[in-house]
Amino acid sequence: MSMAATPNSFPSILRSRRSLIGQSRQAVNKARFVGVRRRGTMQQGLALENLGHAVEYLIDSRMFSCQEFEATAHAEAIQILKCASRAVFNDCAEVVPIRLRLTRWLSADLWD
Repeated sequence: MSMAATPNSFPSILRSRRSLIGQSRQAVNKARFVGVRRRGTMQQGLALENLGHAVEYLIDSRMFSCQEFEATAHAEAIQILKCASRAVFNDCAEVVPIRLRLTRWLSADLWD
């Protein structure tokens, strides 16, 4: 007996169109949202890489720390670095696939 999952055994990320009938355009766009792709510059890529290494270093060094005041300081430093990483990522230019751009353009014409 095979233990492999059937192709339709996992829930879909996108909701079906029938469940979106009668909802606002914003609700439809949120339901279809899968993720954001971004294209950054060389400097942004290096910044993300360095911030990631800094977070890894703090997490690895925190595992061996027994002092409570250092643990809270490390946790705060990790959160600051994560926020900085997210800010750099959000500054990168968003890449929207052509199919999504066409869909948005057509749906804007049909809804308005």
